[in-house]
Amino acid sequence: MGEFTTPAFGTTTGAQAYEFLDTTSFVRVPNEATDGHHSVVEMRLREGHAPPMHVHERADEVIHVVDGELEAHTPDGVTVVAAGGSIVFPQGGEHSLVAREETTIVTSTTPGGFDEFVTTAGEPTDDESVPSQPPDEDAIGRVMEVAPSHGIDIVGPPPGGPQ
Repeated sequence: MGEFTTPAFGTTTGAQAYEFLDTTSFVRVPNEATDGHHSVVEMRLREGHAPPMHVHERADEVIHVVDGELEAHTPDGVTVVAAGGSIVFPQGGEHSLVAREETTIVTSTTPGGFDEFVTTAGEPTDDESVPSQPPDEDAIGRVMEVAPSHGIDIVGPPPGGPQ
């Protein structure tokens, strides 16, 4: 990780959209713009979106709910987070999310790198709408295959079973 001394700015226009599981995601501040210190990804979640329970072994994760509502699942229970709320998952903490409705979040990791996971496991798309269907087997397979190389351990199924 290099020295981070110059501000890095994200943009809401012109970013490549990625279909990542059953989200449409945009890298707003890439890892390399901060010399590896941070990354910022906007994610548009379909209602029912629920990634598998997982652990970020190398990063803290901040999730800010821009609009919509989701459940944050941890071994300690479930907390509902509505628009304007934020969650900070510490490095090594098991967690998942369930979108109670169509929801937009901004995810930031420290150190950066989550952006690279999204662009590696996701598929570039020109369609910026929120997916209406659960992820297909290919999308799940890509996530399972590349997660370990990005410091993400899949430790259980999605909350409530496959979505």
